[in-house]
Amino acid sequence: MSHCLNPDCSKPLNPDDAKFCLACGTKLLLKDRYRALKPLGRGGYSRTFEAVDQHRLNHPCVIKLFLLPPEQDQKATELFNQEAVRLYELGKHDQIPELYAHFEQDSRLYLVQEFIDGQTLLDELEDRGEAGSSPYQGEQIRGILADLLSVLQFIHDKGVIHRDIKPANIMRRHSDGKLILIDFGVAKLATGTCLVAQGTLIGTLGYAPTEQLQSGKAYCASDLYALGATIAHLLTGMPPFNLFNPLEGCLAWREHLPLGAKVDPQLGEILDKLLKNLVKERYQSALEVLEDLNSAPIDHSPPQALDVPLESERGIDYTKLRDLLAVGKWKEADEETRQKMLEVMAQQERGYLDNEDIEKFPCKDLQTINELWRYFSRDRFGFSVQKRIWMDQGGKPGVYDSNVYEKFGDKVGWRVNDNWKLYSQLNFSLNDPPGHLPLGLSIGWGTGAIELIGVEGAVEVDRLLSLVEACQL
Repeated sequence: MSHCLNPDCSKPLNPDDAKFCLACGTKLLLKDRYRALKPLGRGGYSRTFEAVDQHRLNHPCVIKLFLLPPEQDQKATELFNQEAVRLYELGKHDQIPELYAHFEQDSRLYLVQEFIDGQTLLDELEDRGEAGSSPYQGEQIRGILADLLSVLQFIHDKGVIHRDIKPANIMRRHSDGKLILIDFGVAKLATGTCLVAQGTLIGTLGYAPTEQLQSGKAYCASDLYALGATIAHLLTGMPPFNLFNPLEGCLAWREHLPLGAKVDPQLGEILDKLLKNLVKERYQSALEVLEDLNSAPIDHSPPQALDVPLESERGIDYTKLRDLLAVGKWKEADEETRQKMLEVMAQQERGYLDNEDIEKFPCKDLQTINELWRYFSRDRFGFSVQKRIWMDQGGKPGVYDSNVYEKFGDKVGWRVNDNWKLYSQLNFSLNDPPGHLPLGLSIGWGTGAIELIGVEGAVEVDRLLSLVEACQL
């Protein structure tokens, strides 16, 4: 059967050999070659049909019809054509449907794309529920993330942001199980109810982040938020808007995991970072997420008790620091480290250490603090870890080099996109880059009140790392 593409047709079904709709007279062949067979889906301003290309021996394809409000016709057509050019480029990726054609006919816009024989993750999730299966588990989620992140990196590298990632727009291809990213938002981009200079208000409530829904602005990190919301849906079986905790202002996905379901801490922290409300606090690229995902899972089990004397040349008690590190309270441990170092040099009232204090800081105390950090982080954090990274960037004892310091800041995660972070922006997590902690003494030099890492205290941090080398740590 042939299906009429006129959205107002009362009897759209027609015989295979019909050239015109028997009910409304609409021409059934688009461009004298594409024939719609049956509807696949519909949105507010779009219709999707399974179809065949009669110029290619009835090769399967998909027709997307866009219905444009008259007041948006000119602007919408411009955006439609711009997006079609992008889709031609993106179609070269195996996990993006290839765009065969785009054109206007009878005052309507059409796309013709590759037909994907598969099932959306939304349908897949619903089928699992009907079969009594639990939502997706950790290893399945890792596979889904790895599959989709490579596609996102590809489209972002080409300057394209999807803007509507959700389970309904991700298909699993039956032939090889690969995930295919569909619906690149042309319909919404061309027909959104609010076309503004900085972008078009598109996206799906619950999946789209705040900046996209409120202002129409979208970034690579906006797609990554939507990916995180999608993963939260797959883990819990609940749509993201049902996971939102208004008191916390975030998706409380852990509270809605099925009974007995477990998510390993590394994967959980990756998901938390994807779902940060502020754009600058999220991952900034799909590649960053892939790097964390592919890194060896971090052992979060507490190490055995440290059977080493907490030595101090000045009689300082490091018991509290040890106890905080033992339970993974990294932020509190960082603050305690700062206080103990001030106490060592009797500078609690002044609130900072100057160059002379650093040069005279006893190696025995520095070693104790360093060993505590190294031990409880399993050699991820500590002054000696920072020293190694600093020297790898070209750092030399007693020599301050701003370029080296900036490279060091990039490596340990104190800088992102050439901007130094605020202390309040840090995650204080074992998933932070090696050498990320401790850092409390890298802020507040001179006044004790500066919160911007790296702007103040750069020379002093270099001096501290020079001391670490001198103490042979």
